[in-house]
Amino acid sequence: MPHRRVAFILAYGLCVLASGGVYADESNDKLTEAALENRSRLEFDGAKFSGPAWELLLAAARDTQFFMIGEEHGIAENPKLAAQLFTTLVAHGYEKLAVEISPPAAKILDAAADANGIEGIRDLFASPGGEPAFFGMREEAELIAAARSALPDASEVLWGVDYEIACDRPLLRQLQSMERPASTNQPLDALVAASNAAWARYEETGGAQFIFSFSGDPALVTAVKEAWPDAGDSAVQILDTLQSTLEINQLWVQGRGWDSNVRRAALLRSNFLRHWSDAKQTGNTPRVMVKLGGNHIVRGRNTVGTFDLGTLLPEIAALEGSRSLSMLVLPDPESMVAVLNPATWSFEPAPAKDSYAKGLEVLTNAAYDDDFTLIDLHALRSIVAHRTDQYGSEVARVVHGYDLLLLMSGSTASTELDHD
Repeated sequence: MPHRRVAFILAYGLCVLASGGVYADESNDKLTEAALENRSRLEFDGAKFSGPAWELLLAAARDTQFFMIGEEHGIAENPKLAAQLFTTLVAHGYEKLAVEISPPAAKILDAAADANGIEGIRDLFASPGGEPAFFGMREEAELIAAARSALPDASEVLWGVDYEIACDRPLLRQLQSMERPASTNQPLDALVAASNAAWARYEETGGAQFIFSFSGDPALVTAVKEAWPDAGDSAVQILDTLQSTLEINQLWVQGRGWDSNVRRAALLRSNFLRHWSDAKQTGNTPRVMVKLGGNHIVRGRNTVGTFDLGTLLPEIAALEGSRSLSMLVLPDPESMVAVLNPATWSFEPAPAKDSYAKGLEVLTNAAYDDDFTLIDLHALRSIVAHRTDQYGSEVARVVHGYDLLLLMSGSTASTELDHD
């Protein structure tokens, strides 16, 4: 019997003895038992996923407009699962993969993967500033390459929906290469110089505060936009991305974290809606896999007090006469995940940064020790309903905010993608 289950039963017995035969917290026992009854095994041999949970995921995803994966970043096995799911689901109409980078950076990454797979991504990352956040992890880069390879004839597979932390330099190089009025020369030169100076200071000190997306002045972007009133769609998208990024992070630097998070959530929703509207105008309603941090995927108010894609996408699906499916993926609590070291711009094993599992022991106690565990949360909602004080806000948020919970016992940290 798995040791978590043994520990749970022993704890139950001690509570019975201590209370003279009445369990001190029968409600938690009931919730964990419900999780045990609604769990299934996801088997993984290091290369391929299988088992009852795999079949359940495929069956559920085939009937959804949006399959949303909310994760603790840096788990090696999760992008491997996403890659196998996406490439399998292409046969069932999945055409897009939405990821946590900006729309123009996603276009660059998409084109690199389309040109030469994982080697194309390595070549992109070798250029100054070519590596977007998260995709310097080998398994994440392999996910992009696999998704692109599954749809070789598509004009675009990746949908970027976020702001842009690291790729301002290639975006600025694109602006410089575009045909534009002479009036843009001075303000664009000033913007490029500010970006270069910020990154030079970062390289000199290793201080993340000098990264351009956190230290840059959005007024520099405004000056370019004012000098380029008839800019084309690509230029507008790049300029809007840069300006939004600088404004969002400027709020954060000023200590206005909630305002910053509200602006970022609004940008995520706006970017997704733009992709969706563009697709609809072509007469297409593609099925979309969405893979972002767990806070962006939860339905309802998230842990930073905002409403993100996890609230928007189920409503879009309902309007389309379809539905969405969301899954929270958590690492083994005793394992490391890959976390970005901003001083070296590299990923290193470390304890989970976002700690989405905190306060969820009543659910994580149901995990298998020798396999990954998929828990269907639908059946748990009637137990948790109207009992937030009893179970805690995190349990209520997860049970009502996601449809599935995937616990990756024995997970490992993602590794660095080697590139020049």
